[in-house]
Amino acid sequence: MTTQSERLAALEQRITDHEARCEERLSEIKSTAASTLAAVEGLKNRTWGVVAALLAWALAQVWTANAGRLERLEAARPAAASPPTAPNT
Repeated sequence: MTTQSERLAALEQRITDHEARCEERLSEIKSTAASTLAAVEGLKNRTWGVVAALLAWALAQVWTANAGRLERLEAARPAAASPPTAPNT
């Protein structure tokens, strides 16, 4: 039969073991949270890179379309600037 002091010692040991396991788990949780935050930061940086690339692509499309439009307008200008011909009578 166990005495009260033995039961108390066993209970204190269980509590100490439990606290040690909790500390281990907490350190693992902190490590996992830190790696997750690092991964999220990496994704955020990549997302900004994709946004910048898409913006550059869109600006290139606008620039190309505008250059083509200006070429068509300049090509049409001499024909529109020539004086009208008189009808043959």
